[in-house]
Amino acid sequence: MKMYDKFLKYPLCSTLIASTFFTVFSLQAASFSPAQLTAATADWLKQQDEVPDGTQSQIAPLDQRLASKECDQPLLFNFAGPVNNQATVHIRCQSPQPWQLFVSVRFSQQTDAVLSLRNIPSGSLITADMLTTGQADLRLARGSLVQSPVSVLGARVKRSLSAGQVVTLQDLCLVCKGDIVTISGLNNGLEVKTAGIAQMDGILGDQIRVSNRQSNRIVVAEVVAVKKVAIKF
Repeated sequence: MKMYDKFLKYPLCSTLIASTFFTVFSLQAASFSPAQLTAATADWLKQQDEVPDGTQSQIAPLDQRLASKECDQPLLFNFAGPVNNQATVHIRCQSPQPWQLFVSVRFSQQTDAVLSLRNIPSGSLITADMLTTGQADLRLARGSLVQSPVSVLGARVKRSLSAGQVVTLQDLCLVCKGDIVTISGLNNGLEVKTAGIAQMDGILGDQIRVSNRQSNRIVVAEVVAVKKVAIKF
């Protein structure tokens, strides 16, 4: 918790005041409806360093059947626990009668992503009709995002994908152990290509061992695409 907090005169302006534990909101009204308390929570969240820039806050609205809360002092806000993909905001008032409420919040960071159109079992080869593009929550991704569906066509699924799931490089092997791959490299300005057999799985950028099918020599090459690796002479 910061050694200072923010004072906001809702909804006009904000100034800093000293406070050890809580952020203080001074609202003009003395009676706060559930909708007003939810809106005040949203304003408070925008000022918190624990919430990264570009993150959207999804606040669970307070039950509208809840009676309005009376308070003749500034409302106090703080996080009641750790801030991860979700958090709980603690609202309290000390006068005229002490009361407190807890508001649940989920955080998301939307980004362009490749998504699975249907359930895809482990071991499947990716085809164009399996994938689409759309917006997804970056915080829920389990690895490095795939940049485009075309870049992973022909890749093998290493772990099952559910319909609508964000597809990451860690879900696939662009080169799988035993695959026949194309080895390419530049030698004196000329591109040289030959066939090889992958000795291990790899995703984009991985350095893997590959056996040259002509010489049986083992080389270390970088995975650059599906069933393609590159070496440096």
